[in-house]
Amino acid sequence: MTLPETDREGRYSRVCDPTWADCADTSFARRAGGRWNPAGEFGALYLNASVVVAAANARRVHAGRAIGLFDLRPEARPMLALFDVPKIRVADAVTDAALQQLGLPPTFRAGDDWTPCQAIARTAYSRGLAGVASRSAADAQPGSTLGEELAVFDRLELTPIGSLPFDEWYPHPAPP
Repeated sequence: MTLPETDREGRYSRVCDPTWADCADTSFARRAGGRWNPAGEFGALYLNASVVVAAANARRVHAGRAIGLFDLRPEARPMLALFDVPKIRVADAVTDAALQQLGLPPTFRAGDDWTPCQAIARTAYSRGLAGVASRSAADAQPGSTLGEELAVFDRLELTPIGSLPFDEWYPHPAPP
């Protein structure tokens, strides 16, 4: 498999339930699997490259639920854990050219089948890459995305450098 690579570094964030003991814990992802990690093989820490992407992911978690994001008590709304990611080499699933090399359509987004994503991640992991940079699936429409996400494999331990409560990070004004 042709695996396009790129470097990533800088400030990223993770939307976290305020009751979680450790926002950097990848054990749930390892057990359950995710878009960029097959269940039971390795974990991944799913990060957002921007607040816009983080907000879309916070809304996604509550989509279709009886209790929406803004129905939660203020102290129960998600916080944003901040991470400084050192320069790492990752698989590229962001650009049109990279998606083509990976055999994914340019309209590829999160709601699509995870099977090819997990196969790509498995190859990236076996080649020693630190993760996968990808187009965000949250609030994505065919052919468009709000931004980028970074799945960092559990071989790299990251520690939050701080966190922000919901009212300090979620874009305002809040939707009606």
